Amino acid sequence: MVEKIKDIFSSKLIKHSFVFVFVDIINKSIPFLLLPILTHYLSPADYGIIASFNSLIAILAVFIGLSVHGAVNVNYYKLSKEDLGSFIGNVVLILIASTIIVSIIVYLFRFPLEEYLKFPWQWFFAAVVMSLGSFLVTINLTLWIAEQEPKKFGAFNILDTILKLGMSLWFVVIMLMDWRGRVIAMVIGTIIMSILSLIILWRRGYLKFNYSPEHIKDALNFGIPLVPHQLGSWLKNGAVILILVSIIGTSSTGLYDIGFKIASILSFVFMAFNKAYQPFLFRKLKENPTFDIKASIVKQAYFFMAAMMLGAVVMTLFAPYFISVFLDPKFADSYIYVGYLAFAFVFQGMYLIVVSYIFYEKKTKYLAYITFVVSVVHIILAYALIQNYGALGAAQASLVSFAISFLLVWYYSNKVYPMPWFSFRAR
Repeated sequence: MVEKIKDIFSSKLIKHSFVFVFVDIINKSIPFLLLPILTHYLSPADYGIIASFNSLIAILAVFIGLSVHGAVNVNYYKLSKEDLGSFIGNVVLILIASTIIVSIIVYLFRFPLEEYLKFPWQWFFAAVVMSLGSFLVTINLTLWIAEQEPKKFGAFNILDTILKLGMSLWFVVIMLMDWRGRVIAMVIGTIIMSILSLIILWRRGYLKFNYSPEHIKDALNFGIPLVPHQLGSWLKNGAVILILVSIIGTSSTGLYDIGFKIASILSFVFMAFNKAYQPFLFRKLKENPTFDIKASIVKQAYFFMAAMMLGAVVMTLFAPYFISVFLDPKFADSYIYVGYLAFAFVFQGMYLIVVSYIFYEKKTKYLAYITFVVSVVHIILAYALIQNYGALGAAQASLVSFAISFLLVWYYSNKVYPMPWFSFRAR
């Protein structure tokens, strides 16, 4: 057993994973290091409005670009660099067209949206800009992930974070602005980083505007079936924020948001790991692995799942001490949400491991159905629990729905790409 663990940690997967995790933890830790400062100047109500703004960004991102950036990752392994550059150029054309359509819809429904989101409708277009810019940044980062360039990926992410938080400190601490200062900083930072992403893509030869109906069709065939999947993901998180704001107000929502941010440290680690794990897995699957190799992959997956569970236990135990020592006292009650959300993110991490098989086989149609149905159940459950238990009900609903989602996707992934999950002894 000891030798097997040594083999796991000496593998290329783990080496890349540690680099991805290290740079991503640095990147994600910067906002947490600044929480003691920002929680002093911003109120729970400010954090509730910022959470509402972020939920708007998330739902707009489902339709701005139509999730076609995911096809860039898959086609990196299938197209020449010249064809991939043309493909990305056509992806950007889809992005521009969808942004225009979404902007028109947002404007037409600006007044009812303003009522539910609890901030002025003029700020809606700041969310549109952020969704557009984030899409461009994601394309650039996706290529570095596929190329196994964690240092470039990490440096770009860290630059993005430092830029946005540096401006946040300026607007909130120096200029004494409320939630508006944080939002302005996010928008300006996104614009700068998206322009930089376009320049990098162009100079590396990954951006060629050669109109191709074939590339557009390929991208849409990949992305559109994922829209219900992405919409379902938003229902699990973003829609819950809107329910919280409408039922318990922005202040209590702000406390929940702080608890969510602390628990999401685990999510950041798991997603960083997945950035290294997925390319490794795709390469292994491309080689038509034998049963023994598949068994080895399964054993590694179980090892990682166990590590995720241990991480949630540690997070739950130490969260109250972190909050009491580092955050402003007005956010003290946010610790009650961390335990439920930490284990919810564990199921999300395990989901990322098994869903990769579905992406590899491009069988995303039924994945979208699963995610959407589970998310609808999540919303119904969350609404009922919030009515009875307040924001704690939202955390409980997240744990239940993430667990159900993992189990269903695990079952489906084994249908589209059978693996020896329950029989991995060597033959």
